[in-house]
Amino acid sequence: MTRRAVILNGAKADFREIKSYVKKQFGDLEWAQVNQQFKDAIVRITANPRLGTRIEELSDLGFGNYRETLVRQTRVVYEFDHQQLVVHLFIHAKRDFKTHLEKRLMGQS
Repeated sequence: MTRRAVILNGAKADFREIKSYVKKQFGDLEWAQVNQQFKDAIVRITANPRLGTRIEELSDLGFGNYRETLVRQTRVVYEFDHQQLVVHLFIHAKRDFKTHLEKRLMGQS
């Protein structure tokens, strides 16, 4: 069975922010390259989600199927099972993950 990728609305909003920033700062050509890198990463982790790194903050809470992979300086945070891969966040590696996660879980972001 082929696993299906799902990107949650919050992650889509994160992605739009990244797109806007990259296009404004670096232009359309750079965005095209970055966008392709994100697409390639999603395909790769959908096929083999264990390629990602465990997220200690979540593993310690019993959420072992949550992983992350990097695309440039952006963490792609996802969970998976046998049927689907769900992308929860796109977050810059320098941002405070815990604070961002708490805001997302509380519906504030």
